[in-house]
Amino acid sequence: MLPSYIRPSRETVLGVARTAERLGFDSVWTNSHTVVPASFKPRYPYSEDGIPSWNAKAATERVRLGVAVVPLIITDPITLAKQAATVDLLSNGRFELGLGAGWLVEEGQALGHPTDHRQARLEETIDVLRLAWTRPTFSYDGRFVKVPEVGVHPQPPQGERLPLWIGGQGDEAVRIAAAHGAGLFIWLQTAERVAEYGRSLRALRPGAPLAACVWTSQDERLWDGQVEPMERAGVDLMVIGRRYDERQVSEIERFASVFL
Repeated sequence: MLPSYIRPSRETVLGVARTAERLGFDSVWTNSHTVVPASFKPRYPYSEDGIPSWNAKAATERVRLGVAVVPLIITDPITLAKQAATVDLLSNGRFELGLGAGWLVEEGQALGHPTDHRQARLEETIDVLRLAWTRPTFSYDGRFVKVPEVGVHPQPPQGERLPLWIGGQGDEAVRIAAAHGAGLFIWLQTAERVAEYGRSLRALRPGAPLAACVWTSQDERLWDGQVEPMERAGVDLMVIGRRYDERQVSEIERFASVFL
């Protein structure tokens, strides 16, 4: 994971990206939140108490680029289609887009965006993205998303093949990924739980891609005991991280020396 908050700098972001490319990693990923409200209900899905550890206070040629994940409550389908296509164009077809319905409702409310029927809006957004990426002009008349005849340019070099990853926990995320030809991205779960998600996903769509985050905290090195169990769980893409300090590059180098 690229450092994206807690005082990131140009030097640390480029250092991580270039090191990942030099060592042969497949891709580099970041996350996407527009604002962090000063207070919100404890519904963060990746910690036991529902509270995250954070608060409100291309220089590569081969490595693929991804974002995991964009919560739809911070954007709209047309803007997202344009942004993703632009990144794909600038990277010569190396972009992968992670999408989520969005759990941080207060973030969407702060931006004045709708926060109701999030899963249904996610499915309609996927339809709009693929239309925008493949047709000179298009229109869309969904239950929640309505687009008059428009053209979105540039279109991505990968076209409708631009990989989509659905982030989220639960049956709806699995169903949406399977139904729309996307991968499933699981965040901060045990290998056993990831394997359960994978079985559910592939029962609906055999061979569907599965991704998971391999986590290490600031003070512990936990990768060693996680990678092989994730491989056995059927994970196709492992996103490693994160360290938000000057040792991030050295930690990627250590990981590569063991596993790549």
